[in-house]
Amino acid sequence: MDSREIAVAAFAVPVLLAVLGLWWFRRRRRDEIFEGVTPGELPALGQQVTRRRVPRGRQEYAGPVAVRFSPPDGLTPGLVGTVIDGQAHVIDVTATIIDLAVRGHLRLVAEAADPDTPPPPPRGPAPKPPVRQSDHDWRLIRLPAPDGDRLLPFEHKLLDAVFRYGPEVTVRELKARGFDLTMREAQIGLYREVVDRGWYTKHPRDRNRRLGCLGWLLVVAAVLAALAGITARPWEPARTPMLALGAGLLFAAILLIWGGRGRTPRTAEGTAARIQALGFREYLTKAEANQIRFEEARDLFSRYLPYAMVFGVAERWARTFADVAAAARLQGVGDAFFDLTWLGGFDVLGDTLGAGLQIADAVGSVADFSAGIDIPDLDLADGLGGIASSVGDFADSAGGLLDFGDGCSGCDGCDFGI
Repeated sequence: MDSREIAVAAFAVPVLLAVLGLWWFRRRRRDEIFEGVTPGELPALGQQVTRRRVPRGRQEYAGPVAVRFSPPDGLTPGLVGTVIDGQAHVIDVTATIIDLAVRGHLRLVAEAADPDTPPPPPRGPAPKPPVRQSDHDWRLIRLPAPDGDRLLPFEHKLLDAVFRYGPEVTVRELKARGFDLTMREAQIGLYREVVDRGWYTKHPRDRNRRLGCLGWLLVVAAVLAALAGITARPWEPARTPMLALGAGLLFAAILLIWGGRGRTPRTAEGTAARIQALGFREYLTKAEANQIRFEEARDLFSRYLPYAMVFGVAERWARTFADVAAAARLQGVGDAFFDLTWLGGFDVLGDTLGAGLQIADAVGSVADFSAGIDIPDLDLADGLGGIASSVGDFADSAGGLLDFGDGCSGCDGCDFGI
């Protein structure tokens, strides 16, 4: 083998190894799924199943999803939002607070903001995007823990952090106390929960930078090989192969640095949980009023509202239930009443509620029905639409506590040590 052939091999071998490594690791980044089990279902106890990767060209399951008419067992709104896209967004944390209120652990009360108390100055190196401004504040009031409702570890820590200084606190006070770290810890708690449940083998936002780190090591090796080739005398046989090796190592390093980062894949259990969550999203986004019995609607509106927030369909959910309540009135079933004991301050929210969605105008079938919901001086459609709007207002206010967006940037091993 002459020096030219050796040079070709010196260039090709590291490049080929880098390509094979990228192919292997990219395959490993595809989600797992159970073989021979209905998508979204878990194998029966003792059932022997195999796990495979989702089809080539996709990182996560994208097949048909069966509609679920209730949330997946044990999946809170925050967990649903996290397992669907592998990221704990701010809305997942604020929806968790709403969910805790609906479940009876606290009460949200809107109150007029003190005009003499300026909002706390923004913190952080970069300005946050503007959020919806309102002329009222939110007071959070802790209630005795309801019987039979078990808190997840991160929910318990979140509640304790919110009410660290007493049984009542406002969002404005939380901002002044630097509550953004607690919000971040709640996000970390969501990440830790999905790992503890076996849906991910490690932090979902871990960028898997090991190949990238190897790429930088190859850059150093490429420089050393190139220097060895440059310093060699022109007639020495190793000169050309060393230069070719340096070029091959550099090209392989670029491949690894460029393609060596990727998300953490879900386990087969995680894929099943995600499919169940997507099935429930199908219900919330496509449910029609004629599919919901009024007797069930009284409890469903508030209970599923935090999930609708996570999926971005809270206002549609309110429209649907305005139709349900109006149809019940029309059929003489009963007056529209929904359990809204977790939310107070309707006199302060009057303008917000009245401006809500104007559902009565959007849905002609309920235009003539303006009474029934147990909120003073509000019509049915505007009332439910305004509830969704007000919950969104609270989410914006609470989301402002997190000055650095959605928190973890995905560095290897970060966050779990907090």
